[in-house]
Amino acid sequence: MRIYNWELFISTKVLCERMKNPVHILVLIADITSCQVTSLPWNDDELAMETSLLTQQLAAINRRGVLTINSQPAVNGRSSSDPVVGWGEKGGFVYQKAYLEFFCSPSFMRALMTVLVDYPQVNYHIVNRQGTENMTNCDSYQPIAVTWGVFPGMEIIQPTVVDPVSFHIWKDEAFMLWGTHWASLYSPESTSHHIISHIQNTYYLVNLVDNDFVTGNVLFQVGSPIVGVL
Repeated sequence: MRIYNWELFISTKVLCERMKNPVHILVLIADITSCQVTSLPWNDDELAMETSLLTQQLAAINRRGVLTINSQPAVNGRSSSDPVVGWGEKGGFVYQKAYLEFFCSPSFMRALMTVLVDYPQVNYHIVNRQGTENMTNCDSYQPIAVTWGVFPGMEIIQPTVVDPVSFHIWKDEAFMLWGTHWASLYSPESTSHHIISHIQNTYYLVNLVDNDFVTGNVLFQVGSPIVGVL
């Protein structure tokens, strides 16, 4: 199983109610991560329980201009029965690497590349809509395990990976949804349509994996000194 969601849908009702101004793009996503709104623009489902562990950090980075669409916290040997991050058979232990996926502006991307030099334990993959700019410190084909579990009498189970090949396929759909499921709600001459189309055509899709699941999550430290703009 990959970490990418292949069935993403925009909640038209939510967007029509809240998108009265282009600035609401940031406010909407920040409100989602702080649980003031219960569905993502790309998904009608409510956020996973584990996202509650990142609520404050996600809301803060969204308000800086980073448009987060997927995340998970670091987990080091929690019980498989844990009500928030647990899964699988009883008596096991589960592990996760911190993961963050988002859209960001060109200026934020350039600043991020500078900051990432100081975080060698973080794998990154950054790509634009056209695929002409593709920056990574990962192997081109080797997936990175980001969730796994150890259970009595069983081999290690690894349900979730970040796959560089799948990321490029997912990239096309992720950028497409800005236009087909969001910009299309507005008149082509409107400011909202213009801003959304600008994001679709100029922003970058980024994923970050913090490989140090023991110490904790440094991904928000990476982004905290950077201020992005729409």
